[in-house]
Amino acid sequence: MTASEKELIEAAKKDKRVFAQLYDLHFKPIYHFLLSRVADGQLAEDITSDTFMIAMEKIDSYKYTGKPFRAWIYRIAINELNQHYRKNKREKEALIREWHEVGETFEAVDMDIKEKESAEEELNHVKQLNEAFHLLKNDEQDLLSLRYFQEMSYSEIAETLNTTVNNVGVKLNRAVNRLSQLCNFELS
Repeated sequence: MTASEKELIEAAKKDKRVFAQLYDLHFKPIYHFLLSRVADGQLAEDITSDTFMIAMEKIDSYKYTGKPFRAWIYRIAINELNQHYRKNKREKEALIREWHEVGETFEAVDMDIKEKESAEEELNHVKQLNEAFHLLKNDEQDLLSLRYFQEMSYSEIAETLNTTVNNVGVKLNRAVNRLSQLCNFELS
């Protein structure tokens, strides 16, 4: 954690209006992480909003333990996402179906036949990947999202998920292998 972020946290504990600066620093990555998990902009915004409301309410209880502040925020976001899915299992299934329906309208305008076939094949792979991704356990989805969508390092993921770097590597490898098996094609 940078000295300025640590100072911001301490200032936010005294004056909640200062929390807006922490919000500005962390909003975009948290929103993009949640968007990668729910594929619905409005829902991602809602969960992001809930995440920061909770963080602002609990900032007084935040204690620096050697882990970055953003790991704390991501943990709250993951908890809110998991809570949302526990409450809305049917909504998750509907979102997956809706994503597929949007993909059905894809048309490769003014493409040669080969290009069109290639584009349709790629779209089918993306659909398979999305479907397979949502068949994974929530913790596997978290790992893959943090690594490949948020581009976090293994150590950052370990800090966020409160585990070891080695454990992240093992679980990430297993999640990629499982995703590859579910897709029925090689992931590169």
